[in-house]
Amino acid sequence: MRIIRLALVALTAVILASCASKKHIVDQPTSPGPSQTSPTPATDAATLLRQQQTAFVQKVKANATNASNITAKIDFNLKSGSKDITVGGKLLMRRDDVIRIQLSVPIIGMEAGRLEFTKDYVMIVDRIHTEYIKGDYNQIDFLKDNGIDFYALQALFWNMLFVPGESHLTDHSLSAFTVNLKPDAERSAITLNKGSMSYAWQAENATGHIRQTDVEYGAGKAGNTKITCTYGDFKTLAGKAFPADLTLDMKTSATKKAKQIKIGIKMKSLGTDSDWETRTTLSKKYKPVSVDDVMKKLMNL
Repeated sequence: MRIIRLALVALTAVILASCASKKHIVDQPTSPGPSQTSPTPATDAATLLRQQQTAFVQKVKANATNASNITAKIDFNLKSGSKDITVGGKLLMRRDDVIRIQLSVPIIGMEAGRLEFTKDYVMIVDRIHTEYIKGDYNQIDFLKDNGIDFYALQALFWNMLFVPGESHLTDHSLSAFTVNLKPDAERSAITLNKGSMSYAWQAENATGHIRQTDVEYGAGKAGNTKITCTYGDFKTLAGKAFPADLTLDMKTSATKKAKQIKIGIKMKSLGTDSDWETRTTLSKKYKPVSVDDVMKKLMNL
């Protein structure tokens, strides 16, 4: 169905744009180091602020779910221009291994397509037309040129902080973040900048839950792209709160005509089932599609 193909292409465009980050990052301290002179009320206040900033980042980091697997039935909604499409499907994720979204034909429920990201490859399957693309991140120019990172994508879907180019967030990694504490507000901001990329996480002061992630790429004359990822309907999963509602909103001026694509994923029957295959196997009837053709569709959506 054309609806499913459009949904797959749109979802891929948003996800790839949201992960357009370079592979390396340098440490950025949250504030200047302490003075070598005798302590003064000013330096004591600065030290206290640094401690509060570090504690807040650690609090947000500690909120990440301990689950190894996250599974859910989903309602998938796409809005782009005059289009407003909703289909059902499944979300299957295994930590540090795979993220898979399966979309179904409305009413009859048959799987129509899937999008699969692993550490090693990206695959899009169109079951209606028995076509697919599959390639590692270095084989697809768009991914290679923008330093697409599986772990950054995982962090967006798993509601976690991340440092581009790092597979796991360590205590040492925390120095890369800048923290803007707002004790009197509902949320405080955690930010990170590298080259043309900027990242911002809005986390609740009371709980440390990440409620919004903004990823922005400014390419000068080539245009800007911004992804806003918002989270809601937190439910208990493996002993910690996890958002069952995820919205990806992409705005870009990097195409011939400025575009906005909004994708909503509502998770139902949220669980931690591990009894599922982590890799898609296709029969010989599936025909490979040119990566270049698919990427042109993404860029012209």
